[in-house]
Amino acid sequence: MKKIEIVSSKTNKRDAGSFLLFVFLLPYVCACLWGHVGEEAEALQRGSEGHSGYVVEALVEWGVWELPVDEYLAYQLFLTMPTDYEMEAKKAQAVLLRTELASMYEENGGEKITVDGGGLAELYRERDQEKEEALRVCKRAVQETEGEILTYIGKPIRASYFKVSNGRTRSAKEAGEKNCPYLSTVICEQDKSAQEFQSVVKVERNVYIEMLSRILGDGYEEEEIWEDGIFSFDSAGYMTNVSYKNGEGETIRVDGETFRHIFGLASASFEMNREEERVVFYVTGVGHGFGMSQYAADCKAKEGMDYEKILTAFFFQTELAKFEYSGKIG
Repeated sequence: MKKIEIVSSKTNKRDAGSFLLFVFLLPYVCACLWGHVGEEAEALQRGSEGHSGYVVEALVEWGVWELPVDEYLAYQLFLTMPTDYEMEAKKAQAVLLRTELASMYEENGGEKITVDGGGLAELYRERDQEKEEALRVCKRAVQETEGEILTYIGKPIRASYFKVSNGRTRSAKEAGEKNCPYLSTVICEQDKSAQEFQSVVKVERNVYIEMLSRILGDGYEEEEIWEDGIFSFDSAGYMTNVSYKNGEGETIRVDGETFRHIFGLASASFEMNREEERVVFYVTGVGHGFGMSQYAADCKAKEGMDYEKILTAFFFQTELAKFEYSGKIG
């Protein structure tokens, strides 16, 4: 018994080290045998890059997905602009997306921001060869605009964009936003050729009244909601608000974006026709109308305009600047 104890004590120092080394290397040995070494290395590389500078924490269904800035931008570019759009239009969109992030970092005062990653999670699950090719194009657009953001008086702008205008973009000043003089009206005749330029939405009378009454609250008769709303539009033709007066003389306003969303309208640019038992909306454009029309940007790119000129055409008195960060696409 004593001899066994002596042998055990002599071999413990040597064998314990071997055992610990085996345990440490086991995952890597298994990865090698099952062909995942490349994937593990890429994951480790992404993780180390993510921790070296600015990162984006995307909230997804399985937890928090931490991404380097440029990798996140490539995914967002894929999700926010049609894949068949021209490269210069994609570059313009990449600059706006990066500008959006720069503003968030500035407001947050740190090197991490948290975003909703629902779209990213879906893209990750459903990646195929076609999407991989489209993502490579998006990565190229991000890389070729490396670090560039759009600024006004040295600050990141409100980087607004949308799908299709009603023929012109909107003025932020008319909407009550005095701090965005660069968001002014731009004529976009090209948008009138977009497939989504016009749409029609029909809403039954009872649904129309019910949806508005939820916002307005008590104190309104059905006929008042149906007939008495006063609609206001800006000079670009987008609804700014609809106002109602209750029995006490108080005015309640529903803004245009809220109104269009509750009735599923593609934009707040519409003509409305009340019929006996329903209202018909004849809608033009897709989106809020502020900033860059993506469809018009693509048309400008097809005409030979580069991304810098595209951005200048939509955002007055702005200039490109560098946003310095690490954690780029490898």
